[in-house]
Amino acid sequence: MKTTTLMKSPSLYRFALLAVIMLMSAWQLKAQVIKTAADLVGTSTQDGKTIICSESANFTLKSSTVDPTDNTTPYKTWTWSELGTDGTPGALLPGATPNKEKLEVSGAVPGWHTYQVVASTGDANCPSEPVTFTVFVLPPLTVAAAIDQANNLSLTYCAESGAPTDPAKLIKMDATAGFPSGGIRIIQGLRDLKVTDFELNYKWIRVNLADNSTTDVATNTTGTYTISDPASTTATEVKKYGYKVQVSYAVKSTCAATEATVMKTGTTPAEITVTPKPGKPVITIE
Repeated sequence: MKTTTLMKSPSLYRFALLAVIMLMSAWQLKAQVIKTAADLVGTSTQDGKTIICSESANFTLKSSTVDPTDNTTPYKTWTWSELGTDGTPGALLPGATPNKEKLEVSGAVPGWHTYQVVASTGDANCPSEPVTFTVFVLPPLTVAAAIDQANNLSLTYCAESGAPTDPAKLIKMDATAGFPSGGIRIIQGLRDLKVTDFELNYKWIRVNLADNSTTDVATNTTGTYTISDPASTTATEVKKYGYKVQVSYAVKSTCAATEATVMKTGTTPAEITVTPKPGKPVITIE
């Protein structure tokens, strides 16, 4: 019986190996959660400067002013443009104003922006090769939070017992973050990012409803929080608490956080009641 040998040709082997590597790279790119600036592949730098907060999407790009070939000959003109969603150069979007070697941008919409500059040292008909620079404007986050009614039978517990630990009675809260309706700006060839592609930080805050004072109780990346207050034998009065959650990007902690009140239902905020253990009754005989 004749045995067939696979991959006799080295070129076929290299082609197959390259195909496997490309498929693995594509899978990793798709699956990778963005936690740091280096994870946001596609921006022109990985130091975080090209990741822009939506609430302050104002920045300035600056082209070099002399020809780097000799570091002496000055450029005389600069022509700025912006790549459209199809990846080809076009007109600058509103808010982008060219000023010689600078491009001043204000109010850039969330999503990808790739800017291009062409410079000339003399005759405008003999320009340099175009150079591009890419930034990503983080979309403002939306967030909603609610009590997980599936596991919650009561929002009241005794201080001496502490918060419920029975799995069927846990007071658990879930937060759901998202991007604003309308989506974000996409450029062909760059990753179509969703909110699930980013690691988010959730800060859970307890609010004393008697005086609105607040206490940070937990920070996590899961979007869930379960009340785990320990038992207290010194409580003497009923306490009522509400909860809030703040969500922000791990990749850019300086961006403003978005806050939501934890709700019991769609329109009713959750109110947790912690009651003190009453004193022993006194028995008398009449």
